[in-house]
This record gives sequence, C-alpha cells and structure tokens, in this order.
Amino acid sequence: MRRKREVGRITFSLIDAFRLGYDNVKRRFNRAVFSMAAIALGIAFFSTLSLMDAFFSIYTQAEGGVRVESYQYWLLFVSLAVCVISITNSMLIAVYERYREIGTMKCLGALDQHVLKLFLVESIILALLGGSLGFGIGLASSVISVMFSTGFNIILKIPPESLLALFGETIFLSVALSTVATIYPAYRAAKLDPVEALRYEV
Repeated sequence: MRRKREVGRITFSLIDAFRLGYDNVKRRFNRAVFSMAAIALGIAFFSTLSLMDAFFSIYTQAEGGVRVESYQYWLLFVSLAVCVISITNSMLIAVYERYREIGTMKCLGALDQHVLKLFLVESIILALLGGSLGFGIGLASSVISVMFSTGFNIILKIPPESLLALFGETIFLSVALSTVATIYPAYRAAKLDPVEALRYEV
C-alpha cells in the first residue's frame, strides 16, 4: 500500500485503493468468483426481464397480447435480495480470512477509512465485472427467448441507445447492490483492533 504524508497526515488515494483492490481480487480469485457469480445471476435476471419487456412492448404495438407478467418482477426482487445476502456473506468470510493482513496494514499506519475504502473498492471491481457478465447473459437469454416467441425481426427494432441505457442501468444497479452488501463487512474490517487481528488464527 503506497501512502503519502501531507503535513503529518497519512493519505490513501483512490488510485492506490483500486490498484491494491485489483491485486487482492487477483490473489483471491477463487473466492471472488462466488461474489461475481451472485452479482451476475441477479443482474442477468434483471436485464433479461427488462429486455424482454422492451421486445414485447414493441411486438405488442404491432401484434398485441404478449407482455412480461408482474409476478416476474417480484421474483426479480427476491433474486436481488438473495444476491445482496450472498455478497455480504462472502465479504464477511473475506474479512475473517484477512484478519492478520488488516492488522498488519493498521500497524503500518493504515487508518479505519483506508481499510473501509479498500473493501468498498474491491466490491466495486467485482460489481463491474459481475454486472458486465450478467448483462451479457441476460442479453443472450432474452434474445433466444424472444426468437422462439415473436421471431428474430423484433430484435432488430430495438434502438442501440436503449441497449446502452439498459447496460448503464445494470452496471449502476450492480455497483449499488455490491456497495450496500459490503458496507457492514467493510465496517467490521475497519474497526478491527490491530493487536487482536495479528493474534488471530484462521
């Protein structure tokens, strides 16, 4: 962790946090995959329903009678809630596994806000990767579904800007969900006593 001193104060820039967070994701890729999968599945469900709703609304204007049922959005809410719980659980386990690392960082001068920032940045990196993957899965599954129900021509009628807008929404949603799910584990990590953390055995 690169630190700078400004008038006796230790600073930990956002660039440092992203660099260190990316390294941590690479080193613990196996565990990161579970968090990314939880995000990707929730976002895939969201993007699938949103895209199918867009496809069906165009089709309904021409033919009528096809739409996404409202109960499916309740299923979406449940899937996103499960996604948040899964990410929280995964991040809590990550905190327990890194007790000694966090203790070492704090002994070297890292402040609570630095540890908090590090975990939040890691969650954002996972959200960006998982959200992009989830959008790709949702796009593929919605296209396949619509091809069988309304035909391929309806897909070509979706404006490209609508797809870009939906991609932006999915990325924003994935970052928001991951951040909310990580706040409590990150707070726990930031409040660790360095002496107790160094004595902790995994």
